[in-house]
Amino acid sequence: MELTGGPRVVIVEDQRLVAEFLSLHCRSIGIVVVANCGTLAEGMAAIREHVPILALLDFSLPDGNGLEAAKVLLDELPALRIIGISSHRDAWTMLQVQRMGLHGFIDKHEQRPETLTHAIHSVLAGRVSYASIVVEATAALRRDPKAFNRVLSDYEMRILSLIGQSKSDDEIAALLGISPSTVQSRRRDIMRKLDIHTTPKLIHYAIVHGLTRPDQLDRVR
Repeated sequence: MELTGGPRVVIVEDQRLVAEFLSLHCRSIGIVVVANCGTLAEGMAAIREHVPILALLDFSLPDGNGLEAAKVLLDELPALRIIGISSHRDAWTMLQVQRMGLHGFIDKHEQRPETLTHAIHSVLAGRVSYASIVVEATAALRRDPKAFNRVLSDYEMRILSLIGQSKSDDEIAALLGISPSTVQSRRRDIMRKLDIHTTPKLIHYAIVHGLTRPDQLDRVR
């Protein structure tokens, strides 16, 4: 049956209770839910098929990273408005939300009906709507002269993320198409810039600051 009415949304959220809350709330404020998906693959397929005006996209999904998928969707569908949803509040995630130009971000720790309503209405009106943690986290990075995004290049942050997953120099080299000796050199540069002198502490740093997330560790084991 053809769906008609207000703005159309695809919801991509694997926690069923959260997904139902999002779906019911969207309908209550006149948003047409065209698909409610529990995996990233289903969500990407539904968004490409239905081409909604809005997507509510969880970042941690059983088959992939919603934040990385958002980059792809923003390139493919310029008119699509995306509101990210996550319980992750680390500095790296909050920095990426702003850097990629995501239209909105909802913190699952503060997910109230009025918060969701405000975010949806703001984003549909062409404004940006971020949870307060985004502004707080990125402001803290700006104040810190030794913040990872200040002292490391994007390439070094990518290597640090892989180090955080406990990957060996050979594994990192194979993934990035470089030599193990280049990885070793980059690792030494990263340690020097962050003033960290052991690999276990480097792994801890990557996890604490969000460059490596626990859900990534689950997938690489």
